[in-house]
Amino acid sequence: MPADPTMLLVHSPLLTSATWDALRPHLEAAGWRVAVLDLRPLVEAPSFHTAVCAAARHVTHGAPTVVVGHSRAGAYLPGIADAVGSDRLDVVFMDARLPHPGTSWFGSLPPDRATWLRERVVSGRLRSWDTWFPTASLADVVPDPDQRRRVLHDLPELPWKVVSEVLPTPGAWDSARRVYLRLSAAYRSTAEQAEERGYRVRSVDAHHLAMVTQPAMVMDQLLSALQP
Repeated sequence: MPADPTMLLVHSPLLTSATWDALRPHLEAAGWRVAVLDLRPLVEAPSFHTAVCAAARHVTHGAPTVVVGHSRAGAYLPGIADAVGSDRLDVVFMDARLPHPGTSWFGSLPPDRATWLRERVVSGRLRSWDTWFPTASLADVVPDPDQRRRVLHDLPELPWKVVSEVLPTPGAWDSARRVYLRLSAAYRSTAEQAEERGYRVRSVDAHHLAMVTQPAMVMDQLLSALQP
């Protein structure tokens, strides 16, 4: 481990930085300096991608050695990696979508999934993520009501421009080591695609918010995957 290891955590734009509240103290106890990128204030920016990359540069005091993105944050990780500009950088996709440069979130979806997403738009905004599922299914994933309330509190309704923004082709992130940490069965095919692309892949049979309910396990898997 580097003398001053720094990890930048990037939550899904559909969630909030509370995604990392349970995992962060475990990482800090293991000797990491942790920075958390809060995407909520950025969703109204003219270009969400540009705002995310600029915020990543400012939230880290010195270049991080690891950037971790969860779920829909995966698409922004190449741009973030370029923005922070570390000489040696590990980029971890945690149950995350893979990059889709040259197209938008909406444009990267299969037709049936794109239709499904469109049905969740009201007055130009996506309904908040917690409304996409039956209440009981979220309770199954995060059984503790206080913890569930914190994680799901005040979720954003994303402007459609975030969903339809075409992401640029990244520049220098080719030098980064890419890791895929699969947490849930829903991301099995994505993990397989990552492996085909040369990512280092590690899989556990947990769930999409395992960093909330099983932070010690997720930390162990994450740090194991980052070993040389």
